[in-house]
Amino acid sequence: MTVKSFLGAPTRPPLLNGTRTWDENVLSAASDWNAQGAAVQITVQVGGPFADPCGRQGRGHACDNTGPAGDNPIIFANDFCGRDFGDIIQLTNNCYQPDTGAMVNAPVFINAKVRWNAYDGRIRFDTSTGVPEPVYDIRRVILHELGHVLGLAHPDEADPPQAVVAIMNSRVSNIDRLQQDDVEGLLAIYPRSAPGPQPTPSQGCSVAPKETTGWFWGTAFAFLVVIRGIGRSAGWGHLRNRVRF
Repeated sequence: MTVKSFLGAPTRPPLLNGTRTWDENVLSAASDWNAQGAAVQITVQVGGPFADPCGRQGRGHACDNTGPAGDNPIIFANDFCGRDFGDIIQLTNNCYQPDTGAMVNAPVFINAKVRWNAYDGRIRFDTSTGVPEPVYDIRRVILHELGHVLGLAHPDEADPPQAVVAIMNSRVSNIDRLQQDDVEGLLAIYPRSAPGPQPTPSQGCSVAPKETTGWFWGTAFAFLVVIRGIGRSAGWGHLRNRVRF
């Protein structure tokens, strides 16, 4: 499975964890998933040809606002394809084949209007203006979003909800690395002893040439998984352990 990182570098490197680019943190987060021995590996391509994920389902868009089948870009954006982010700091738009559940593609949109850095440990705030403002750790958020690209959901929003410690929970927290439940979820989808589902199905959802002058598209559906930021009204003193995705 290949993801493409188009995040580039901050204006004033290095970041707090010593990295000099946002892309380095995508590579690091992917390495965490790859180290679990699952029958899937995430390959990170930095830069390269870019296909805008925004657009209606059709030629070049496996689902609405997902772009071509098999294409998984990670980008900074000022909005989600013309829709204001509001308090969303990052979202993944998963396109999948409903008959099999196979993932087709999953672009990741990062809200460029909020404060980002990269660091380990407790969630940080900037108090320089007198009003505490969250500074989001891009590495742990990318780690979470790559879980969605792989097909994982929020365990604490399952039916029934699971009371587990996990990077994939619907609330970002002081946890910045994969936990046992995250790994178990990954291996449930991609067992070590068997090949995992292909990220791009050969038919159904994929965009495929019908003839030299026309195209056809199978049925595919998309669903959004969002991370919500910290509202000022919540008060940062009450958010020591976790904030709402």
